[in-house]
Amino acid sequence: MPLFKALSTTAKDEIDTLTQERQLAKGEQIARPGDSERLIVVAKGLLKTYQLTAAGNEQLLTITAPGQYVGEQALLGAPNPAAYTEALAASTVCFIERTDFTQLLLTHPDLSVSLLTATAKKIQQAEQQSGYLADESVPQRIRQYLHDLQIESGRDVITIPFAWKELANYLGTTPETMSRQLKIMVQNGEISRQGKTIHFL
Repeated sequence: MPLFKALSTTAKDEIDTLTQERQLAKGEQIARPGDSERLIVVAKGLLKTYQLTAAGNEQLLTITAPGQYVGEQALLGAPNPAAYTEALAASTVCFIERTDFTQLLLTHPDLSVSLLTATAKKIQQAEQQSGYLADESVPQRIRQYLHDLQIESGRDVITIPFAWKELANYLGTTPETMSRQLKIMVQNGEISRQGKTIHFL
């Protein structure tokens, strides 16, 4: 994964000895309030991290894809005491307990730099989500999100990385509104759509 890419072979071997692997079924939780602090890396599948609103509804925080990780806030001393992480699909994850990871940071300074860089990118993504939600126009939120995916991929064909329900949650709207807006964009000749694949015209 990118976080460990710059490390020496010896350091990577050391990480392998400290890493534990776990298989998750869809909907199974890997982290919840009160759990021990650890870094969770996705080897296969997809995770979502969310918190519950006062009304008991899920508020999506992040989606974690293969090669990405979650849990670094707790390792750096700033845990979210209300966050849950669960599998969006059958997944394989690897995790390192906080005490082991802290020792790795002390003995491998390059890892500290990589963690800071990767965490800065995650903060940027969180700010991007805040930007979507700050726009009162739901259609504009959807357009901007799709446009950002297009720029990120560098292609005119993109694939939505998670379920429509999760995307609607992420953008602060409903699946029904998402569906209506995408249909309008198709009718206007802005895009064509097949399932979760979007082609910009």
